[in-house]
Amino acid sequence: MEVYKSKLWEGRKHTFVFDRFRGVLDFDAERAEQSTVNFVVESASARCVDDWVKPHQIKDIEKAAIIDTMDAAEYPEITFQSTTIKRTSADQYEVQGALTIRGKAKPVTLALKALPDQSGMWFEGSSRVKLSDFGLTPPRGVFGVRLVIGTKDEMSVLFRIMASKR
Repeated sequence: MEVYKSKLWEGRKHTFVFDRFRGVLDFDAERAEQSTVNFVVESASARCVDDWVKPHQIKDIEKAAIIDTMDAAEYPEITFQSTTIKRTSADQYEVQGALTIRGKAKPVTLALKALPDQSGMWFEGSSRVKLSDFGLTPPRGVFGVRLVIGTKDEMSVLFRIMASKR
């Protein structure tokens, strides 16, 4: 997940990787419209991987994201469930579905790309969404810092999953 900064930090982003997740991709290459994808991410497993902030700030950023913004204790899971999948080119798909963050489900469209390799089929997906659509409020700066450092009302959701034959 990428959360974009504004004001003084315009052009920068916080990047979070989630260490605990699970999902199912039921993919039919011949009939993509019959395919489905569902995944669940544990909110509390977020880890900030920024290399532009000081190392001692990482824990504060993670705490703000997990406890304050996502409220992982109350909303332990982020989920996605597809409703339709449409092939847009030989290796690209448009996936529509419901993304649920902090208990709020919103329709999103993911751009999905197939990346075949020797061990199976990888899929990379992404979408941009508004934080406010999910009731997410970016943490506020301290001691007036919020006046010069802000967070945009958008984030990118990115994922990579592998499909293997059953």
